Amino acid sequence: MRPLRLVLPADLQPGKMYLIREKRPKFAHLNSKGVFVKNDYPYLPYQCTISHFTNVQVINNPHYNDLHLQSVYWEYYEADALERAYIREALRSITGDPDFIFDDY
Repeated sequence: MRPLRLVLPADLQPGKMYLIREKRPKFAHLNSKGVFVKNDYPYLPYQCTISHFTNVQVINNPHYNDLHLQSVYWEYYEADALERAYIREALRSITGDPDFIFDDY
């Protein structure tokens, strides 16, 4: 399995789902996933970027409609499982083998 790709707050794309990971180990249990909405960029040098997410799902916690996260505490990751599924299906079609497995490490 390939690792997740780290995405900087400025590179987040609206409408796309991202995995959200807390940088501080003490709060690692707050890992979640959500759909990115927008960023609020800092006005002053000592401020940080605030990323807005909707439809956030946190393991063992209630569903959050809107969440605003500070870039200094959170990291965002993109999984490419859908892309790999399309590639696998295309290769199955090309090879004619319905059980063909494509794992790109």
